[in-house]
Amino acid sequence: MADIKIEGYIWLETINGLKIGRGRAKLLNYIDETGSIAAAAREIGIPYRKAWGMVQEMNVFSNSPLVVKNLGGKNGGGAFLTIKGKKIVEEYKKINDQFILFKKNKI
Repeated sequence: MADIKIEGYIWLETINGLKIGRGRAKLLNYIDETGSIAAAAREIGIPYRKAWGMVQEMNVFSNSPLVVKNLGGKNGGGAFLTIKGKKIVEEYKKINDQFILFKKNKI
């Protein structure tokens, strides 16, 4: 068994069709940190349009929004994670960390 290498990636999928993998989890995490979809997109190196599409898709397939976008104006716009958005990022991190540990230890 010593020559077996475990590889792969974790993603969460709900019965509604919501899918969260490492890219989407990273996007959500940066939205939470920066308060901005545009800044989060820059952090992970993707175009704003792609990030916005990912956010819209996640919100559509979730039974309640993960990200809420504030419209611009005097104080600017921005975006924030809802409680559900924060929870799903937390769950993803927890499960992914366990998987990484499993890969290292080859349990």
